[in-house]
Amino acid sequence: MKKYRASYCLTLLAAGLLPLLSGCVTDQDFRGLELQVRSMDNRLVEMENNVQKLQRGAGTSVEVMKKQQAGLSNNLDRLNTELLQVKGQLDESRHRYRNLQDENQHLQDELKNIRQQTEQKTVELQERIGSVESSTSEIDTRLENVHTNLVDIKESQAAAAAKAAEEARKKAEAAKKSDRPHEITPDKTKKTATEVKQQAKAEITPANLPEKTSIQSGATGRKAYDQALNLFKAKKYKEAQEEFNNFIKKNPNDELAVSARFWVGDCLFNQNEYALAILEYQNVIADFPNHVKAPAALFKQGMAFEKLQDPETAKIVYKKIIGEYPKSDQVEASKKRLDALSK
Repeated sequence: MKKYRASYCLTLLAAGLLPLLSGCVTDQDFRGLELQVRSMDNRLVEMENNVQKLQRGAGTSVEVMKKQQAGLSNNLDRLNTELLQVKGQLDESRHRYRNLQDENQHLQDELKNIRQQTEQKTVELQERIGSVESSTSEIDTRLENVHTNLVDIKESQAAAAAKAAEEARKKAEAAKKSDRPHEITPDKTKKTATEVKQQAKAEITPANLPEKTSIQSGATGRKAYDQALNLFKAKKYKEAQEEFNNFIKKNPNDELAVSARFWVGDCLFNQNEYALAILEYQNVIADFPNHVKAPAALFKQGMAFEKLQDPETAKIVYKKIIGEYPKSDQVEASKKRLDALSK
C-alpha cells in the first residue's frame, strides 16, 4: 500500500512540475500544490484505513458465519438424532399397541368361552339339582314308610310278646298240674346259637319247598359269597354290592342269603347311601327278626339315622335292640350310643 501511495505521489508531483517546468513557478503555486499533495495523502491514508477496516470486518464476519454454520450443523445433527429416537419410540409404541390389541382379543375370546362354559355348567347344575330334589323327595317318602314300618313292627312284636306270655302262663299252669316239676324259661333267653340258626333256617324256607330241597350252602354259592365278602373287605363296596345281589338272586334259599342282604346294606352305608341302607336293613329285620343279623341290622339302622341327622329315631332303634335283643352283641354298643345322644 505504501509503495502504491509513493508512486501515486510521484505521479502527482510530476503532474505539478510540468507547469513549473513549462513556465515560471511562484511561491503561491508551490504552496497550492503542496496542499493538494497533503490532501491527497490524507485521502490515501483514510482510504487505506477504510480498506483495512473492511478487511478486518470481512474476516470477522466469515469467522462468525463459520461459527454459526458449525453451530447450526451441530443442532441439525442433534435434531436428526432426536428425530431418530422419536421414530424408534413411535415404532415401539405401535408394536406394543398391536400386541395389546392381540392380547385384548385373546382375553375377550377366553372370556366368551368361560361365559359359555359357565352357562352350560349352570344348566347342568340346575338339571342335577332337579334330579337330586326328586331323589330327595323319593327318599323322604321311603323314610316315612320305614318309620311307619318300625311302628307296625313294634306293635306286632308287642302283640307277639303278649301272646308268648299268655302261652307261657298256660304252660306254667299245666306244669303245676303235672306230677313232675317243669321250669318255664323264655325262648329268647334259653335258645342256643344252633337253635337260633335252625329257627332262621326254618323261616327262610318257603312252606311249599319240597322236603328234598336243601338250604345248605353249596360249594359254588359259598365261593361266590366269599368273593363278594373279600371285595367288601377290600373296600370295593360298589362291586361287593353287585356280587351280593347276584348271590341273593341265584341262591335265594341259601342260609347265607340273609347275611348277604345285611352286607348289601353295609355296602350302601359305606357309600353314604344311608336312606337306602336303612331300607335294606329293614328287609333283614322284617323278614328274619329272629336271625342273628337282625340286631346287627337294627344297630346299623340307628347309625344310619344318626348320619341323616335324626337322633330321635336312632334312640328308638337303640332302645329296641336293648329291649328285644338283650343277649345280642349290639346291646353294649347301643347303650353307649344312647348315652352319647342324650348328652
